[in-house]
Parts: sequence; C-alpha cells; structure tokens
Amino acid sequence: MGQVMINFRIDEETKRSMEQACREMGLTMTTTFTIFAKKVAKEKRIPFEITAEPCSAQPRQAQRRPDAARTDYREEQFMLTQKQERLELLCGSIRRSLTAIHVALPASITGLSMERIRLLCGHELKDKAAAAVKASRGLFSGKAAGSLAEKDLRILDEYAEGLSGIEAELLDLEKTLIPAMKHWQGGDTDIFAPYERRLADLSQRFDQLPPVLNRFLCSTACRSGAQMVQARIRQAAAPVETPYVLTALDSLEALVLRSYDGLEPQTRARMESSYLQTLELVLAELARAEREGTDPGGKAALCLRTVNVLSQVITDSGRARQEWSRRSLEAEVEALERLAAMRGDVAGGPRPED
Repeated sequence: MGQVMINFRIDEETKRSMEQACREMGLTMTTTFTIFAKKVAKEKRIPFEITAEPCSAQPRQAQRRPDAARTDYREEQFMLTQKQERLELLCGSIRRSLTAIHVALPASITGLSMERIRLLCGHELKDKAAAAVKASRGLFSGKAAGSLAEKDLRILDEYAEGLSGIEAELLDLEKTLIPAMKHWQGGDTDIFAPYERRLADLSQRFDQLPPVLNRFLCSTACRSGAQMVQARIRQAAAPVETPYVLTALDSLEALVLRSYDGLEPQTRARMESSYLQTLELVLAELARAEREGTDPGGKAALCLRTVNVLSQVITDSGRARQEWSRRSLEAEVEALERLAAMRGDVAGGPRPED
C-alpha cells in the first residue's frame, strides 16, 4: 500500500511536549499519529472524550469521584490500545519487508549465501514473523485481554522494542539488499554473505522474543501496597453516587497513600484480607440501594462507619509505631548517657578513680 505525506501546523511548545511524551512511550510522532488515524478510521469517532461542560458548584473531589475508576479504566484501555496498535504496525512492517526482499530475489543469482537468504526470507524468518503476529494478536483477544492492565507493561514495551529493532534492520536490508541484487552483474556471490549473516542474526533475535512475552504474561503490575489499596477502594466506589460517602472515601484514600506503606505487616495483612473486603461489600450494597431507588441512608451510614474503622486502624497503627520508636529512642539515649557518665564524659557524672 502506498504512503502519502501529510503536513499540518501546531505550536512549537505542543510539538516539544508531544515529542517528549512519545519518547517516554517508546513511540515516534509518526507512529502516534498513525495509531490515531487508524483508530478514527476504524471506529468512526474520536477515540477519547471531548467535552466543554462547565464545572458544577460541587466540590471537585465529590464531583469527580464516581467517575474516577471509570476514568482510570478508560485511560488503561487507551494505553493498551496504543500498545496493540504499535505491535500491529511493527508486525505488519516486518512482514511487508520480508515479502519485498523475498519477491525481489532473482533466480539467476546462485551460491550458498543466496540460497541461505532464500531459505531465511521464504521460510525461517517468515514463519517466525507469523508466530510474532499470532502472539501479539493473542494478547488482546480472549481471556488474556482482560488481565493485561494487571501485568507489568514495561515488559510489553521491552517486547515491542525487540520487534522495533527487527523492523528497523529489515527496512535497512530492504533498502540495501534489493538494489545490490538488481545491480549484480555476475561473478562472485560472496558479496551477499554479509546480508546472509544479518538475516541469520535477525532469526536469533526473533528467538529471544517469546521468553520476553512469557515473562510479561507471568508478571504483575508494579504497584506499592498503598496503590493497590487505593485501586481497590476506587473500583468498589465507582458505582456509588452518595456525595458524602465519596468525600469520606477521598479522605481515606489520602490517608492510605500517606501512611499505609509504613504500617506493620500484620496490620496490612488484616486490612487487605478483612477490612477492605468489608468496605467493598458495604459499598456494593449502597450502590445496589441507589440503583433500586430504595432509601440509601442506612447503607450510607454503614459505609461511613466502615470508613471510620479503616481510618482508625491506619491512624492507631501508625501512632503505635511512632510511640514505640520514640520510646526506643529515649531508652537508647538514656543508656548512652549512663555510659558516658560512667566514662566521665559528662560533667557532674561519676568519674573513674585515679
């Protein structure tokens, strides 16, 4: 398929900011705009929300809280879509370059190196590229797709970078090997040996990709305990609409992010196994009452009590740890003072006899 050039103007600051963001995601601006264009063409819509709704008089946290989990979900899905589009573009480019090289191989050029090139492009690399396409598509379909957001996406970026390196090498081979074959006037075919070695190296690089993909599938998202607890609270609160419950949950989230990772392991274990489950249950009951149109007051009060219990557990555990640390430090200082006095280092203390 032919390619066309598109020119348009944006302000310089926006361009710099976008280039930086693209570099951090491992993308070029061309790839990013291509992903956007394909998404629009495929779905017949802008692939993100555009709104000009004014802010209401409600507090910002209370206003945004019901949609927080849904917003996070949309952002995760958009990020995964970007990665899917990038893998599809890379795989498509790799297969196109392999096909172009294979089709351009003339029957008139013989020799060991050229036969090896034919075997690599026509079978070995072609099969490995097809396997990469199948593996990449399998990530975003079936049961695996639902758990991708819980994986370590940095490993998926590593996989994409491996494909990107293969794509760049094949593009260079396409630009150099095909002209070399067209201009060959006969004679020594050993001039094609460097191309054979480069293609053989690409075959080895393909072999390094499946272990990376397996490592990604066995990984978990790199989140601290506090971030994991925050994610559970947000997910449970997503369908809830009662404003004062949402405000209480905002305060709980702030406390979790501030203090949770400093709690004793036993306290964290109880929080995650018991207290958070209770909170998730009462929030689900409140959401059900809101949906069914029954009076949610009792359920909301129960939610507030549960939030207060969780807040108290975190606060009391933190205070107990601080108190233990303070007392431990005071005891250590007293011991050091006694030792210093015994040695005669402190004025007024007992001195060793002369």
